[in-house]
Amino acid sequence: MRTTGRLAIALFLLAAPTALLGQRGVPAPESAFGFQPGADYKLATYAQSIDYFKKLAASTKYLRLVEAGKTTQGRTMYFALISTPENLAKIDRYREIAQRLAHPLGLTDAEAHQLARDGKTFVHLDGGLHSTEVAGAQQTPLLAYDLVSRAADPQIKPILDNVVVMLWPTINPDGQEMVAEWYMKNVGTPYELSGLPRLYQEYVGHDNNRDAYMLNTVESRAIEHTWRQWEPQIVYVQHQSGPFPTRIWLPPFSEPVGTDAPYLMSREVNMIGMAIARGLEERGQVGATHMGTAFDAWYPGYIDYAPNFKNVAAFWTETALYQYATPHEYKIDDFPQNMRDLRPRSLYSSPWPPGWWRLRDAVDYMETASIAVLDFAAKYKESVLFDRYLAGRDQIARGRKEAPFAYFVPQQQRDPVAAVELLRRLAFGGVRVSQLTAPVTVDDVTHPAGTWVIPTDQEFAAMAREVLNVQRYPDLRQYPGAAVADGCQRVRGGDAAHR
Repeated sequence: MRTTGRLAIALFLLAAPTALLGQRGVPAPESAFGFQPGADYKLATYAQSIDYFKKLAASTKYLRLVEAGKTTQGRTMYFALISTPENLAKIDRYREIAQRLAHPLGLTDAEAHQLARDGKTFVHLDGGLHSTEVAGAQQTPLLAYDLVSRAADPQIKPILDNVVVMLWPTINPDGQEMVAEWYMKNVGTPYELSGLPRLYQEYVGHDNNRDAYMLNTVESRAIEHTWRQWEPQIVYVQHQSGPFPTRIWLPPFSEPVGTDAPYLMSREVNMIGMAIARGLEERGQVGATHMGTAFDAWYPGYIDYAPNFKNVAAFWTETALYQYATPHEYKIDDFPQNMRDLRPRSLYSSPWPPGWWRLRDAVDYMETASIAVLDFAAKYKESVLFDRYLAGRDQIARGRKEAPFAYFVPQQQRDPVAAVELLRRLAFGGVRVSQLTAPVTVDDVTHPAGTWVIPTDQEFAAMAREVLNVQRYPDLRQYPGAAVADGCQRVRGGDAAHR
């Protein structure tokens, strides 16, 4: 394992025994669960996780637990604010700065630079929402413990000094509870790997991360409401499983990507993906890959991509998964034929050799990735904050010089209730909607008073454009009649993961 670089040192410290580095009085996750997160054949339920977060909040000044709403089944959703006690004491001021940079109308570049210097980076991290992708929700208690118990470490301290972590134990509490209980009931029986015989989120199941602009579920609304209240600059959602045999998939995304995603956010997401890859390599955690054919960013409804249209660097990663917390040994014959030579590729530099894969391995990869994201947010705090302002400023300017300048939605139409629902959901997500107070004629069409208007000279206009404009899927064939392939010349086939 190479230990060069600040991030490598930080990650090495995270791997050290908790007994050596733990802050006195801060409970470790195993004290609440009875096992370490990621242990073979063990899954913590949501109730156990929240009980632990409450104990952690009571034991340290570095963490506050915040209620975010109720799930469909009535459980309370929480996120933890993690930073220095000094930052948490001034959290309202830092939140105000984040809000001002997110909504830049009337702000000058000089003022924005000063706010970026004064503010802190808000980073949303979570344990995922696809509950059979179990590692994420097992990792978040460990990450919380590592951050608060090692707050004085030379490489963790800059993170806490410059970042406010918004750590959600999971964003699908009902699903975590159902899946963990189901698996633990079946461990050691012939049904150990059997699937949960019901949707792990009421009504929507696996499609819960396709609800970013429709906001049909109460969980999606709780998350969106929290984002608009706090305006994080980075959103990172954990998923499993990456394209086999790679161990973790990272941005850049495969083709195609959203037509209206702000350029700055796309660049920032790509930088973060590469920063995670470097952190993994420094830790000796091989098998990271990028792009490929499985994970594009075309659909604007992904809850872990849609924030890009609101000038947030939002993305997901996909860490390898076998089944639940059951370990599995892979042989070289399990690999696809074209991957058995273990040859390094341009975006798969360190091929993973066959061997055992455990839940704890996935938890550790996620931990490294989370710390790498926070390290990036700390090192580039001013740039991340200023870029949030800059992307919003540029959206406003674009709407004043480039058509469409507005969208008109008439009250009198075949299905006015559907129109109102569309506008309500866009407005809930921060898109400004107005009404005409007098008739307006545009291109020989007169719009009467009362017509709803979505102007595009606003900071979240990209969301409106992406949803309301006709999006034409690009032709990705290399030549007429060819199969679709990406930039690495890997043909799209049946191995694409289901998101």
